[in-house]
Amino acid sequence: MRVPPIYERPTVKRFFAGMILGVLIGWVFFVYQYGQVYEGLVFRISEQEATIYDLRGDIEALLSEQDKLNEENQKKLTVQEIDIQFTNVRKLKLNQLTLLDLKQQALNELQDIKRKDIETVHNMRDLLISTIENKVFLVGDKRYQLEVEESHLFTTLHIYVKVIPGG
Repeated sequence: MRVPPIYERPTVKRFFAGMILGVLIGWVFFVYQYGQVYEGLVFRISEQEATIYDLRGDIEALLSEQDKLNEENQKKLTVQEIDIQFTNVRKLKLNQLTLLDLKQQALNELQDIKRKDIETVHNMRDLLISTIENKVFLVGDKRYQLEVEESHLFTTLHIYVKVIPGG
């Protein structure tokens, strides 16, 4: 027996021609769509690279500007708080009310230096020390004088004083 030649029938030829034509059209469509998507992605990546480059330049500019501002602010820092600590409280055995009153009077003497530049306060620290040491503080009917032992200056002025009774 012989196998009949299928490829000689016109319907089979049309079928195979249609398949080949469909594959070619599908391949062309695939290449076209892939090209469109790839072109869009390349364009998007180029835009993003340009944006990243611009933003890196902005970041560098902002960081350098921030460093300059930090240096300027460091130079122009102000005194925000004043803290007075008594060093010989245990020896004198003063009560808390007396210490609080002494502290408030000393803080009232130094109130003018709040919100001033640290550099200005540093330049007049001898005046501050003499202001505290030369003042006689009255608490009730007793007199006290303060002697500055140590002071630290930044945004908070820390002053360590020794209480001298009967000043």
